[in-house]
Amino acid sequence: MSIQAGGPIDPGLPAASPRRLAPDLARGAMLLLIAMAYAGVYAGGGFGTDVSADPIQDRIATLFTTLFLDNRAFPMFAILFGYGMAWMVARQSARGTSEREVRRLLRRRGFFLLLFGAVHAFLVFPGEILASYGLAALVTGRLLLRSNRRIVRAAVVFAVFYVVTVPLAFIGMNMGESQDGEVEFALPGYLTAGDWIERLVFLPFGPLFIAVAFPLLLLVVLGYLAGRAGLLDDPAAHRGLLVKVAVFGVGLSVLGAVPSALTSLGYLSPDAVTGGLFMGAQVLTGVLGGAGYAALFALWGTRLEADPGPAVRAVAAMGKRSLTFYLLNSVLVAILLHPDLVGLGSEVGSAGALLVAALVWSISLVLAALLAARGRPGPLDLLMRRCVHGGRAKNEARA
Repeated sequence: MSIQAGGPIDPGLPAASPRRLAPDLARGAMLLLIAMAYAGVYAGGGFGTDVSADPIQDRIATLFTTLFLDNRAFPMFAILFGYGMAWMVARQSARGTSEREVRRLLRRRGFFLLLFGAVHAFLVFPGEILASYGLAALVTGRLLLRSNRRIVRAAVVFAVFYVVTVPLAFIGMNMGESQDGEVEFALPGYLTAGDWIERLVFLPFGPLFIAVAFPLLLLVVLGYLAGRAGLLDDPAAHRGLLVKVAVFGVGLSVLGAVPSALTSLGYLSPDAVTGGLFMGAQVLTGVLGGAGYAALFALWGTRLEADPGPAVRAVAAMGKRSLTFYLLNSVLVAILLHPDLVGLGSEVGSAGALLVAALVWSISLVLAALLAARGRPGPLDLLMRRCVHGGRAKNEARA
């Protein structure tokens, strides 16, 4: 049986429409935020770290990342991932692809994201997100073959689930802190057999932890709903809603992060339970922040669609090749900041790490522009499409 447009999975997206600027622009800018978030971990300034005794520039950097980056870039990426999944199913629906084949494609996409993420986690950054998205695709992908009502119900269930699990996870983490009161962010090294064993053992636990302690599944399902509505493919038609989401989403996410930021800066000294609740609030309001950022880029993309200019086109080119440049940025940040490699992380502090991430992203931006000028895809994006679609990969450029 073929899936027909207008059936239960019809997302309402114009499957034959040209590629729009907003989704790619959002993904490209989001890669800068993710690189910055990763860089902070290498500099010892991961989320929840006490920086009250650090230099002023590092305290300012921590304030900035806690309010605007930590658990905000990740939700934005997760929503965009769900949006892209909905777009892929819409494209297959318009082609009359059978439901069985669509399910196979969804499973393959989830499996290969798990595989790519596992390699990335083992070799580069254990806290990476690709494997988590693969897990999310395998767990929730079938919702894209169901009605909007079913997806909304799933979103409500996941929201209730995370309201419980996120605070509990961070209360537990706080109660397990070291004696000096700091949350330990010990990245495994590269120099000993123990380092590699630690990386290997951690592999299955990273995606599972993210799926429980961070609202991953909720975010991806919200991306499904946004994709069904075509919010980023036709921002002008949804301007009123997008403005509300941008203003209230970003505003509330900043407010929700204030207690955690004040704790990191030493202005508040909560007990383990209260501190865990503060961190949980920061993470949960990141859902609103991620949605708000996506809405902001959609509105910005609408203004720039007619004449984007070379810089905006380069950012969109990076977003179109997001898998390639996510991994490239992560590798370069690790090489420059990891203490077992170039080791700048221990020298430049949190503020310097943000600058390193911005430099890495800028270099990637030039490479993305060069690939776009030559009409070439990102090599890892192309590899992923070939893994998922086989010989039809060239026809699945937007999947």
